[in-house]
Amino acid sequence: MGEKVKQTTSDLKYKTIYMRNKDGSISKGYIDKLRKQYISIQKDKSKLQTFLNKEYKNAKESGVGLVFTSKGVAGYDLFISKERISYAKTAKKKISKFHNVNIGDVINRDNKLKKIDEKISKKKNLLKPKSVKRALIAKGIVSNYIFSYDDYTEDFMDNIITNIERAALAILPRHKDQRVSVRLSTKQNPFADANSFGVSIYRIMDIDEIKEMMMKKIEIAVARYDAEDAIELRFKTVGISVIAEPYGQILGAGGHRTISTAAKSWYVSSQTSRTNCFYRCICIHNRLLKLNKDEDLDKAHDELITDPQTFRNAITENSKTLKQRLKIKNTRATDDNDIQLFVDANYKPKSPNKCEVIIYNNVFEKIRTIRPTNWGGEKLKNTYEIQMINHHYISLVRWYNLNNLRTVLDEVIQIQTLKAKELEISNVDIEDENLLIDREPDWEIIDYDRVREFCKNEIWIKGERTSIDYEKQTASAKSKYEKWFVSRYGSNPEYCKRFIEPINHKIAAYDLEATPNGVEGGMFRSYRLSFAYNVLCPKGSIIRKKTITFGGKDCIKKWFDWLYTNRKLMGGYTLYAHNGGKFDVMLLLNDYILSDTSKWVLEESSLIVLNGAYLSFTLTSKEGDIDTIETVQHGQTSWTVKNNIKKKEAKGEEAIESDITFRDSMRLLPGGLKKLCEEFDVEHKKLSEVVNFDEVNINNCYGGEVNKNKPFSDEKFKIELCNLVYCNYDVLGLIEILNKFNQCVYDECNGIKITDCITGASLSKKHYFNTFYDKRNGGVYNLNKEFDEFCRSGYYGGRCEAFYIGERTTKLYYYDFTSLYPDVGRMFIPYGKPVRMDTEDIETWNERYKSNTEDGTNLQYQLKKAMVKVKVKTKDFDALPLHAIKSGQRLTFAHFEDWMEITMWYRELLYGISLDIYEYELVDGINFEGGQRAFVKTSYMNSQANKKGDKDKDRFWDEGILKDFFEDAVSKKAKAKKAGQPAMAQAYKIIANSGYGFWGLNADGDGEGRDGMRIMREDDDYFWELMASDVVSNIGKIGNYMMVRTAMRMPAKDFNVAIAASICSEARMKTYRFLKAVKDNNCNIIYCDTDSCICDLKLNDYPEMMDEFCWDGTGDDLGSMKNECLEKVEGYYKNKIMKELGEDTPKSILKPLLKEYVDKEVEKDGGELSFDKGIIAGCKQYSLQKTLIDGGSILASACKGVKRKLSYDEFKHLLYGNMMVKQLRDEEEIFKRNPEFKPAVGYRIYEQQTQFRSSTSDHIAEGSYTEIRKIDIDKSVRINYTKGVVENEGWVKPHILKCD
Repeated sequence: MGEKVKQTTSDLKYKTIYMRNKDGSISKGYIDKLRKQYISIQKDKSKLQTFLNKEYKNAKESGVGLVFTSKGVAGYDLFISKERISYAKTAKKKISKFHNVNIGDVINRDNKLKKIDEKISKKKNLLKPKSVKRALIAKGIVSNYIFSYDDYTEDFMDNIITNIERAALAILPRHKDQRVSVRLSTKQNPFADANSFGVSIYRIMDIDEIKEMMMKKIEIAVARYDAEDAIELRFKTVGISVIAEPYGQILGAGGHRTISTAAKSWYVSSQTSRTNCFYRCICIHNRLLKLNKDEDLDKAHDELITDPQTFRNAITENSKTLKQRLKIKNTRATDDNDIQLFVDANYKPKSPNKCEVIIYNNVFEKIRTIRPTNWGGEKLKNTYEIQMINHHYISLVRWYNLNNLRTVLDEVIQIQTLKAKELEISNVDIEDENLLIDREPDWEIIDYDRVREFCKNEIWIKGERTSIDYEKQTASAKSKYEKWFVSRYGSNPEYCKRFIEPINHKIAAYDLEATPNGVEGGMFRSYRLSFAYNVLCPKGSIIRKKTITFGGKDCIKKWFDWLYTNRKLMGGYTLYAHNGGKFDVMLLLNDYILSDTSKWVLEESSLIVLNGAYLSFTLTSKEGDIDTIETVQHGQTSWTVKNNIKKKEAKGEEAIESDITFRDSMRLLPGGLKKLCEEFDVEHKKLSEVVNFDEVNINNCYGGEVNKNKPFSDEKFKIELCNLVYCNYDVLGLIEILNKFNQCVYDECNGIKITDCITGASLSKKHYFNTFYDKRNGGVYNLNKEFDEFCRSGYYGGRCEAFYIGERTTKLYYYDFTSLYPDVGRMFIPYGKPVRMDTEDIETWNERYKSNTEDGTNLQYQLKKAMVKVKVKTKDFDALPLHAIKSGQRLTFAHFEDWMEITMWYRELLYGISLDIYEYELVDGINFEGGQRAFVKTSYMNSQANKKGDKDKDRFWDEGILKDFFEDAVSKKAKAKKAGQPAMAQAYKIIANSGYGFWGLNADGDGEGRDGMRIMREDDDYFWELMASDVVSNIGKIGNYMMVRTAMRMPAKDFNVAIAASICSEARMKTYRFLKAVKDNNCNIIYCDTDSCICDLKLNDYPEMMDEFCWDGTGDDLGSMKNECLEKVEGYYKNKIMKELGEDTPKSILKPLLKEYVDKEVEKDGGELSFDKGIIAGCKQYSLQKTLIDGGSILASACKGVKRKLSYDEFKHLLYGNMMVKQLRDEEEIFKRNPEFKPAVGYRIYEQQTQFRSSTSDHIAEGSYTEIRKIDIDKSVRINYTKGVVENEGWVKPHILKCD
């Protein structure tokens, strides 16, 4: 433990760059600087105190002990044993006037570490890390140890455990009771590897726990790779990261307690306050101890029970007085600095109030102790114990200090418990309840005469009709009766109308241009930022759009300076960048937001990160004088712009504080900006050919001096001008799109504002709840964690399978359902209150199943809206499997030789029974009760109806709670498209396509919490609450902020995964019915993917199948099946006609010509278009080719993993190796770029891809970069199908699963 802490300048930033040298030793220059400052202000007590407070804090956080004498300052490295001893000795001497770290803490720490070192020194053959790096984080220390991964045994798993065990034995004894994270990596630095495996969450663990958790993680990882991909798991390093508590504080010394257990030790005060809560805790503690000393308990009884307001008032006044005495003027939340100030203020010679403060977290685990700065180790008279939950403080007073007061406080607790019961407040955590989604539109009363009549004649209280005179009621009573009235008559247009807020036009768009060319490491550097915003009149309508642009290396800073100068103008605006969450925001964070907090501060609670993208966050401006305020001129009228501003009084003058919010428009409007500009038909289309970005580099992107006579002869001028125009067009096009979309959504969706919607899914969700949701008809419930996990285990995606691997040279038909999910989303799905099926019901179901009749009438009585867990075993191994199961993280459709447990939608179980493929046993289930239908008269299970394709079998299931929602969106989308209204069509397309996904939101991620990101101030003590909650998986530090990767439950509500699971199940069943029909008609299924199928069946030759799957004959209807080849043929000939006749060919000429070409192709193919041949290489890897009459050809293909479209010949190479010369040449080029590359055996297609990298995982990797890097990577494609058994002829048979 005598090792020096090695801290780099990038780790410690500005304050520690002078405090420690690069090798970690204390800087002599820093000590000399302190000495000079100290000597110059020794006699000025005010300046001296300010100086000491600042330097105490900075040095203590860095592990530097300071001792001040009359002659100067001495510095000691508290990470080194000898220095700790010297510090303690010097600080105790009489010559010492001040010292910054408690002597007692230093001595205790030294003794503890010496004992550990003695034990470790006795052990032999301990593994030594190949590198150790430490950094300061949130006043604590993160130590990252890296060990080489060696081959100790031949067994893969045994070798992993041996490496982990040896590394852990070398580290854990030195860090007892500290939180650790363990990783295995295929790279040299596991802490910079976003794909490392291991226990990512920092936890207090012993070696056995680490080994057990690592085994589970590796088993999951191994299952994702086959034998040939084992190279991916050739580990090189083991990383162990340890996080230690802030120096001189105590973290993790206590255990976890529940509130009931804690109540046995403490009186937990119920006093709450939005302000001064820490000082109230101190005053509550002192007041209770004072009342406890009084033998006469009448006073205590009066204050605490008879008139508790007296007690509250006393606490309020005393806390204000205490805060004033300490001269604390801030309005922000109390932090450790304030508590330290309180403790130091009471630590005076002969003071009877010397104290310490112990802080506990939400589970009553001790996280730190704050003692006086100059504490000499003596016993302190008072100990204040306080619980801190998200910056809120709660007083804890030990019962042994309240012996006399115990009877009175027991009565207080009883009263509080009774009140809680009266208010129906359960002591069960809200996560354990299934709560009705209680959402309905806001209604505005328009007929108050009807309200008066309602109050007089229709109010019942305690079972009796009560006449209420509305006019004589208080304002609060009137509000209550109005809510009752709206609850009953809100949807009646005669009495109420929907309350709709005004539209929000405070929208702006920005775009950054940056280049990696010529920059070391391929890092992007910004050189141009354009900004467009709506200029509004006082009533909020748009007057015009205004554009402003900034160039140069500091273009981002210039923009933020402009925003600050105009913060009154820009307050309340939402700023959009297209794909900003993965590009532009990264540059903003790196170049300004995280490093410069002089004018704008990140609102940490506003940050939303999802799937590696920053979706939304808000910046708040700091106080300051108004530099300029824009004046808007419209016609003959002008006015000063006043917007949504927070006002504060500072030094007698009005100060300005405004908020601006950043969003990613691509999350709301998917697709490229060019395509959106064309679809919305905006004035400023994206300029595609103005800038050649390959020509832009760091040497010319900023422009330069221009030849005034011939400016366009100057290359830099041309590039700068082109970038300016290009960038301006981007922001103008985007803001025009957003304005159109905003107005359309507001008009069509009952006043929804796009600024209230972060993603397309949130827009769809708002539209459903705002317009279609009816909680009175059973309603939808938020599921508790137990029910959510049960239903989520039956939530699978679409069916993606290859039934043949190889080339087929016969006619192939490619069919696709039109809007499959909106189609099946109309069906009867689970809603109502979720209730666990009881044992009797399950036993009855199983008995009836065993004696089931052919038409299934024995099971009809239980045909419910339920998610069920069943045991399944295959009895017909020649049939096409129906049920999905996850195997090695892959969704497969296998046969089950042994009983397997699967969770599924109840209707899928009924369908499986009707197919007679499986045996079943019901194990468990959650039924959704309520609503209009709980029982049925028709049965899905009628096997004769199934054979005939009789659609009547589905009648019961056609009326779901989402039916109107989906049909409305799809029909309005079609009408808008026909009427030439692109914004409306786009809005309803998003609503329809996102209408099922939001129900399946996974708030818990992989079960250990959702992978997310928090950006926190570097001095935010809430970090240690997160750490104590075992949710932190990685930490980085950038500028003034910490980047904290967490695994927490997402604070989301109003979703129900059972709905998403049932819709996915319905989609799979509809696809299955088509696959089964193909097979039943003795044709071959070649491939399927979610809503599509490639087969050799010609659909219009089978009338029954046409009736069931393509009743409209075209595939245009919702849920009907269309021929994908038709779209390809039409596209080919449309391009041919427009190329020959011109892009502006009138539709009156285009349509008949197009029809003539297509009809000839259809006639040639015998009435239905088909592809001539095709190759299936695996899931999402296929190529279909058709030669047309004019000699041209069309291709329908997909190849997951590569960006370009592969040719048919390239797919043939994957089968036959007909391009081996090119493959070998590609492998040689890859080896030149990467000498570690080892080509695998087999036929492959390679592609070099250029990627822009700056994921959120990079932000917490070692070094903590938010820069964007341009990197080149090599991708390969091969045939490797593992979801079934590929036979010699190429046909695929399902896996047969057995129990291990």
